[in-house]
Amino acid sequence: MNRFLILFLLLITTSMSCNTLDDMSNPDTSEIKGFQLLNDLKGHWVGSNITAFGHFDFFTFDFRPISAAHLHSIYEGGTNQNIITSIFIADFEGKQQIMARNGGWLGNQYRATYFVLDIAEETETSRYYRLVDAVGREKRAYIEFRFENGILKFDAYKDNSGSLDEPVHHMGFEGTNLNPSYAQAATELFDFPQKVSEVSLENKFTDLIDPDSALFLEENKDPFPKNQHGHLSDLKINLVKDNAIQSDKLLLYISTESIVEENGQVNYQHLTSKVIRTIEVQSNEAFYITTYLHPDSYFITCFSDKDNNFYPSPGDVCNVSKVIEIDPETFQEMDIEVDLLLQ
Repeated sequence: MNRFLILFLLLITTSMSCNTLDDMSNPDTSEIKGFQLLNDLKGHWVGSNITAFGHFDFFTFDFRPISAAHLHSIYEGGTNQNIITSIFIADFEGKQQIMARNGGWLGNQYRATYFVLDIAEETETSRYYRLVDAVGREKRAYIEFRFENGILKFDAYKDNSGSLDEPVHHMGFEGTNLNPSYAQAATELFDFPQKVSEVSLENKFTDLIDPDSALFLEENKDPFPKNQHGHLSDLKINLVKDNAIQSDKLLLYISTESIVEENGQVNYQHLTSKVIRTIEVQSNEAFYITTYLHPDSYFITCFSDKDNNFYPSPGDVCNVSKVIEIDPETFQEMDIEVDLLLQ
């Protein structure tokens, strides 16, 4: 669904930090300000999103470790339409720091912007983190993460004018961690999080296209591109469409549990709690390649959304949800037949 595509270019006001609960029991964590964010953000967050381009009742972030010091999540709207948010430890400005990478493809345009954590406020009942543009700082763009009473508030602000005036609100997600277990296997695999640097970004923000932002518009100039991200995989999904929907767009959902059963029944509980990606496939596309996929077992469900309600319902043509096991660092392929008319 392209409806969320442009919102992101993630793109937070005073610098201060407090001791975390973990800092008190493990003094080493105080060496990297905001280290606790790597623990707090893990999991499958489900909620709603208010953006500069509209309000979306259902949205998810699936943050899982891909190394000992790197959390990764992606939104996919369609082919060459994705927005990545990843949080990691990097060497920057002479020390280890929490940083973020936000970007991806918007049509034919590549984007990647880098942020550095400048505020970490942590108490027994709440936590607040801010990351700012690694060059232009809070006058250019910033991201805020707030955790309180089991709720995550994830806000992004960006300078729309380029004049380094006050950034405006660009996105506001609010949700709960419905499935923290999604991150458990990778947490154990990498003994996550560890105080190790994922990448060095020392002296990487020079000769920039915009002198006021750590922004890259060419993938070959990105200091931390996709080919340097381990553990993640790609999946090519070949679509065999019924003749009745040859000219229809399709919605493709990736979930951790089945949505459409063999008898044609739709599991609405899984639909609202187990979906990690919602993708729009154009009518002329015979396949879709989903990228940056965390290793796991997934169900693939594709349907013609005849009534535009964003879920499989009577009158839609779909497939029975098909399972596939995704291994680390692979390119895999599968076929699905979209030929079941829901009654």
